[in-house]
Amino acid sequence: MSIEKLMHRDAVVQPPVASCSAAAELMRDRSVGSIVVVEDEAPIGVVTDRDLVTRVLAEHRAPDQVTLREVMSAAPIYLSKQRSLDEAIATMKEFGVRRLPVVDVQNRPIGVLSLDDVLIHLAQQVSALGQAVERELTRSVEG
Repeated sequence: MSIEKLMHRDAVVQPPVASCSAAAELMRDRSVGSIVVVEDEAPIGVVTDRDLVTRVLAEHRAPDQVTLREVMSAAPIYLSKQRSLDEAIATMKEFGVRRLPVVDVQNRPIGVLSLDDVLIHLAQQVSALGQAVERELTRSVEG
């Protein structure tokens, strides 16, 4: 299965000069935990809600005066939309990330795959398997 089917569409993107306060408001309004920082439509970094807390608020910096470039994780790990779920899981594990920007063939962000998306999908698969086993057991007892 490709990650395109599981990802959240419409990656929330901002330029590196955007303020952290504007980014926080956008994250709140869009109910997301990360922003893909883009320059010329290509991802150059990622800022998460945790980044805003640890790199801005906890350091007593003024969020309206700090830019995303100052707090972003540069050279973000991202995947093309054709990549498989197994590849996405391996990438999350290898780099210790919970969210992966997903890009199109021109390397433009088109979505974000989160660990939550993956876990929900896997839970649904396990549930379906459980139902199949339950049906089999019911048929065995009745037969």
